[in-house]
Amino acid sequence: MVMLKLENVSKRLGDFAINNINLQVDRGQYFVILGPSGTGKTVLLEIIAGFHRPDQGRVCLYDKDITRLPAEARKMGFVYQDYMLFPHMTVKDNILFGARKCFPLSQAMDKMKRLVDLLGIGHLLDRYPLTLSGGEQQRVALARVLIIEPTILLLDEPLSSLDPNSKEALQLELKRIHEEFETTILHITHDFNEAINLATHVGVMINGTLAQTGTAHEVFSHPNSLEVATFLGIENIIPGRYMDGTFKCNEQLVFPAPPANGQSFSYIYFSSKDVRLGSEPGSGNCFQGIVTGISLQKDFVSLSVDVGHQIRIKLSHREFNDYSISCGNKIEFHVPVSSLGFF
Repeated sequence: MVMLKLENVSKRLGDFAINNINLQVDRGQYFVILGPSGTGKTVLLEIIAGFHRPDQGRVCLYDKDITRLPAEARKMGFVYQDYMLFPHMTVKDNILFGARKCFPLSQAMDKMKRLVDLLGIGHLLDRYPLTLSGGEQQRVALARVLIIEPTILLLDEPLSSLDPNSKEALQLELKRIHEEFETTILHITHDFNEAINLATHVGVMINGTLAQTGTAHEVFSHPNSLEVATFLGIENIIPGRYMDGTFKCNEQLVFPAPPANGQSFSYIYFSSKDVRLGSEPGSGNCFQGIVTGISLQKDFVSLSVDVGHQIRIKLSHREFNDYSISCGNKIEFHVPVSSLGFF
């Protein structure tokens, strides 16, 4: 069932604008909108929440047009990255602040108990926000909005200011909240790992437009444009020309390609982790190149290989050591056909 729908939403704020946003979020989805800083993600979330009115277009909730409905009448939960807790109130009073207006006190207290048990913050109820860690403050902020049973939970970069351990722990909490409460969540971030770990569906926002939407697997595995593929960090994006069932980048790099079916392919792309060392007889996409760079990382080794274009290859440390690779070596590699994409 469609819960939230945006139709041709545009908004200009000074020199910045978001343009013709069309978005559909179904009930129960965990929808993550990815995009670089300054692309309009927060503005979009604030339009949905009712903090900004779009210059054109409609915002609908369960097929009801709420474009002109004030924020307080939308019953949406909004959590900013800086938490926005009341510093003069205890954790308990922060959590109960909105609930007192929605439920009898005894009912609000029961709801609070369930939430603080779920989030592990029962021992913090008499503390004040400024005495809490970032992760603790974020849990309190989540409890404060979840207690009012929002129609949809809107999260603005909720993990961006946390240390790695707190970030990982809170990702697990968000996953549990989504599953246990069957909450519909719209979460914006620039962190790919958050999207991969949490999202059922993903949208990519670039330069004020929603460039692609789909399941997390569809978007990460099959970007639909150069801009999306570049933002998603796909290392090997090579221009070329489609001809007679092949995609030719240069004389050395010629890949098998699927039937064009009227499409115009201008680029081939594949992930560095999908490149395999050695040849694969009969595959039609085995190549030789010169190693021009080696970058040792904590979890992998990245090679740059010159084949007329620079190809990036990601290896485990064990693979790298087994092949005894040095700069200047000539190596063979191949790319499984199933790993190739075109746009």
